Amino acid sequence: MTTPAHSTRTTNLEGAARAAIAGGVPLALLVALGMPGYAAFAMFAGFTAIFGATEPYRQRMVTTGIAAALQGACMAAGLAVSLSGAPLWLQGTGLVVVLVVAVCTLSALQTIPAQPIFPVFAFCVSALVPVRPADLPLVATIIVASLAWAWLVAMSGGLIRLVLHPRAPHVFRPIAQRKHRSLAVLRTAAVWETVGLNVVGALVAGAVAETVPGLGHPYWAVIAVVSTLPAIRQRHTVVRAVQRFVGTIGGTVVAVGILLLEPSAWWIVVIAVVGQFFAEIFVARHYAVTLLFLTPLALAVSWLSLPEAPELLALDRIAQTTLGAVVSVGLLVLGRAIERRRGRALGATSAIRTV
Repeated sequence: MTTPAHSTRTTNLEGAARAAIAGGVPLALLVALGMPGYAAFAMFAGFTAIFGATEPYRQRMVTTGIAAALQGACMAAGLAVSLSGAPLWLQGTGLVVVLVVAVCTLSALQTIPAQPIFPVFAFCVSALVPVRPADLPLVATIIVASLAWAWLVAMSGGLIRLVLHPRAPHVFRPIAQRKHRSLAVLRTAAVWETVGLNVVGALVAGAVAETVPGLGHPYWAVIAVVSTLPAIRQRHTVVRAVQRFVGTIGGTVVAVGILLLEPSAWWIVVIAVVGQFFAEIFVARHYAVTLLFLTPLALAVSWLSLPEAPELLALDRIAQTTLGAVVSVGLLVLGRAIERRRGRALGATSAIRTV
């Protein structure tokens, strides 16, 4: 019998619930303890549970562990930049290192999501959150504990399946085949072409964003680039850039409408949990719809750590995302021209699916 297109077996309710719990519980705990200013660190740690969501659990154990280490290292690097006064040259250098490490790591793992958006996001925001040296032990504890929680939540499905799957197998989504990984991929031109596109795109977008008068949050232009450029094995297309632009505008309108109501920290927790849940539901179906949920989540939680006027947030978000989308499309057009001349797709080594 064929599984219906939108049954619980094809809709990732399981992964969505884990992602929401992984980020929501630490965030709620920080709010309960009166420490909402550290919310961004809990959010970035919670993203760890997204990686390897469809893999067999023995392989997922490794994938999620490496993803947790990567997220933690990026936050640590961002904090180091913040404590140094966040000079622009150091931000740029750190961004390049993060991109190289993240693209190589995610490419070797063949993980979904394949783009380095979450490591870059973690680094950029951590570099801007004002932290004093005296705060480091507390921040480190929050990061490590949140990462460990996210890993445990990601692995909890194994126990749940062991108990409930024999009784209700139709409820659970099928697990994908084990991936055959090799570090040999790091010696291919495809990986370094992908690294090069991301580094050039991020630096160009960041540099232009820094020079635009009256706008802040230049890292949003960088994130727009790295989230729309194709990962290794992906075909170059402008569709994702367009979806990013449309979804971000819609999500920003929703976020600003919420923030203008001056919600309490507890409402931000609710927004984060709901946003993460539905972003995971739609991420494999339509990227623009995903951003209708992910953008309010990101803006609301960032607002807890770095409060500012919602109207300014909206202006910066839309303008910087537009800039990033333009840079992405420019690089994609250039990539297409190079592909036509050489007769091979950039960054293409196999038909392995990524999103």
